[in-house]
Amino acid sequence: MMTRGLMLGAALALAACATGGRSLDDPAAQKLFNLSTPQYYANLTLANRIAQNCARYSYDAALDSALNEARNEVGRGSLSANSQRAGIELETDVSQRSFEVKHGVDLTSDDLCAAGDAEVLEGSAISALLLPV
Repeated sequence: MMTRGLMLGAALALAACATGGRSLDDPAAQKLFNLSTPQYYANLTLANRIAQNCARYSYDAALDSALNEARNEVGRGSLSANSQRAGIELETDVSQRSFEVKHGVDLTSDDLCAAGDAEVLEGSAISALLLPV
């Protein structure tokens, strides 16, 4: 079972590389991998928002899937998220407010390209999931 999961994770990582995405070994991807479950899901939400509100970025779904698989192997992926739903919602709210203040944006109405650019330059965990278009 573990071998199958590792093979799937490796295949997804290779697919991400083939499409121009990041690998699991990328420093930004490692930052994302090492976050607590609530922080991880908050960062996924922020990266998704940036990709939705900036034509320069798309969301790296292949890396998202590979990270989730790898995190499930260590007990911190989607399989553990259900029991932490309240913590994830709280962390997401706090992270969104912090992101808005840090970048001087409104996540619901502003163009988020400048914020995305800043995250990429910083090499943040959020930037791991942002693919330049």
